[in-house]
Amino acid sequence: MSAVWVESPISGFDTASLTRLAQTLEVCQADWLVLYPTGTRLQPALAAVLTAAVADRPDVDLFYAEEQRPDHPTSSLPAKPDWNPALLLAYDYVRWPLLVRREALLRLGGIDPQAGAALGVELLLRAWRGGMAIARLPQPLLQIGPDYGPTSAEVLAPVLRQHLAACSPDLTLRPGRRPQTWEVRRTWADPPPVTLVVPTCQTPRLDGQAGPQIRQLLTSLECSSWPLERLTVLIGDDAPGDDYLDGDWPFTVRRLRTERPAGAPFNYAAKMNRLWRAATDEYLVLLNDDIEIRSPDWLEALLTFLWEPGVGGVGARLLFPDGRIQHAGMAGGVLNTVAHPWYGWKGDRPTYGHWAEVHRDWSMVTGAVFATRRSLLEQVNGFDEQLSLEYNDVDLCLRLGLLGYRIVCTPHAELIHHESISRGESRPRGQEILRFRRRWQELLVADSQWHPGLPDSWF
Repeated sequence: MSAVWVESPISGFDTASLTRLAQTLEVCQADWLVLYPTGTRLQPALAAVLTAAVADRPDVDLFYAEEQRPDHPTSSLPAKPDWNPALLLAYDYVRWPLLVRREALLRLGGIDPQAGAALGVELLLRAWRGGMAIARLPQPLLQIGPDYGPTSAEVLAPVLRQHLAACSPDLTLRPGRRPQTWEVRRTWADPPPVTLVVPTCQTPRLDGQAGPQIRQLLTSLECSSWPLERLTVLIGDDAPGDDYLDGDWPFTVRRLRTERPAGAPFNYAAKMNRLWRAATDEYLVLLNDDIEIRSPDWLEALLTFLWEPGVGGVGARLLFPDGRIQHAGMAGGVLNTVAHPWYGWKGDRPTYGHWAEVHRDWSMVTGAVFATRRSLLEQVNGFDEQLSLEYNDVDLCLRLGLLGYRIVCTPHAELIHHESISRGESRPRGQEILRFRRRWQELLVADSQWHPGLPDSWF
């Protein structure tokens, strides 16, 4: 069918103007409504694009599209990822235009005039809570001017708090790492038990002190603000000896012997499958032994999102010991595979959209710090053991994504990663790389949570 639509320019964001707009939308008979602020201009291609999108995605109730600014050297800005609820809770990355199915808008109760300039964010969050499908159109359909800017954090705050209150009384809003951004944080009256699943081969410490690297991890864990009596560290150890167990740790430490036969190749995926299956708690954090805890509330940040039933895994922001970025999410399509954006950048260097410093959905995160639920690992049968060294963590994220689970990365869990010392000098096998690329190539080159239009200099 054709998408019958009507332009609905928003002349002002005061309550009186929005009330008049709400009344107009209630009586119009169009199938679709296009919301955008005055002072911007819709592109002539909008009607054809919307008609094609409705035919292709009849399940979607609300689309948003790219914007175009003629005075900018790139063809479209901002470069919006697909529907990304965690990112929208940090700042308004969607902006305009919004293309809304009229029948869906009526089911939601119309627009809220009290939302002011945060009208679009309020509508998106209400639609999300209502289980409606939201999708991005990749075409630039709105021409904006140089004075057009994002919704301020102060204007967003009441709408975000209203949304969090509707979701759970345990969710609060607090300032983010960057100006004009927000962080969502959950509190627990009764924090659940958590197991940290840690593989080790007792690599020597890098700081020159005596003992293995696993002892440094255990020592750093003591600063965690999560109730330590509810924390279990399950260690899979390839090496003989267990002097790190003699510490008077405030949490439970369990050791599982995982020695390999002489000459047997190291298989990280198989080792981790054995370990998580030995865990008894539902909430797990898979954690390399070359991690060092620096932020006490790192577990609270991870569990804030893992607590949501629709989230399948949560990653952390990882820094090298000198403060450079190692991981802040993973992007598909870069070099026709998957890559770490901003790898090696200084930790305080600005990134596009603050993407390295705000919580957001990604398609993939690293397994060096990966919070998930034991029941989900059972559902997907854990790691693919034919990917013994590389890509097994990415493969796990993508398989969870195929089942509809979101993958989130939060920079509010910021840890130090002494990268790759856990496994020594092992290198990925060619057939494993080929297996991974054949399985996921089509998805990687069209990663919905990245954006192919981003110039290389922006990541």
